[in-house]
Amino acid sequence: RIKEYPAASIEDAIVAAVHAERDGAIALVCAPIAAPTVEKILTIPVSIVIPQESVVRAIARAAEKSA
Repeated sequence: RIKEYPAASIEDAIVAAVHAERDGAIALVCAPIAAPTVEKILTIPVSIVIPQESVVRAIARAAEKSA
């Protein structure tokens, strides 16, 4: 089962990661900016997601809208 823990800041991401582990998560996927700190706190594996394609699409859409 996959569960989402939304976060609006690095602090929120760290707190959400702790909540996820306490809720029984067996692994965590998070942003590169929060991963080093989260890895130091948690005992479960932490994987980093780099949203390259979605960022490129967002930039392209913004460019289209501004043209």
